[in-house]
Amino acid sequence: MSRITFLRAALILGVAALTAGCLGQKTPPDMPKLQPTKITITQEGAPCVGASVQLLKKDDLTYKWLPGGVTDAMGVCVVKTQGQYNGAPEGDFTVVVRKTVRNESETRKNTPEPTDPAEAKEWIKKVAEEEKEFDYVDLKYKKVDTSDLTITITSGKNEATFEVGPAVEIENVSALQKI
Repeated sequence: MSRITFLRAALILGVAALTAGCLGQKTPPDMPKLQPTKITITQEGAPCVGASVQLLKKDDLTYKWLPGGVTDAMGVCVVKTQGQYNGAPEGDFTVVVRKTVRNESETRKNTPEPTDPAEAKEWIKKVAEEEKEFDYVDLKYKKVDTSDLTITITSGKNEATFEVGPAVEIENVSALQKI
């Protein structure tokens, strides 16, 4: 095969791959039609970066097509359903927002994990005592029962902006109990 023929074939394959990628993934047969959805989360008027956003049906907590995502540097969450399919199903949803951050312990930063099992056990215990997890968004937005943020997804593009109020720093004790 000549170099020109090879380059043409590579170009055609590249365009085909890009076209296939742009068309999106094939969705499961029983999945409802998804609508493009972007949600912006602000906190004190600024983008809320790294927040988890979920759209939940308050009246049907067993609804299996879970739309959501994570906000970027501009506070924008491009919603995907099941974490992989672009968009959200049509319907009424409660918007749940969480922003949780775990601090890194000084022990983890400065001392490598020992290879000796007894020493490793003590190291893990010390790290667990030093590390804490904090919620940075008001806890009312963390649960479907208490969030007052709602969105109705309709046919076509959907965009909404939600303000989650002042920043908080609340230690997440339940997360510590998991360690």
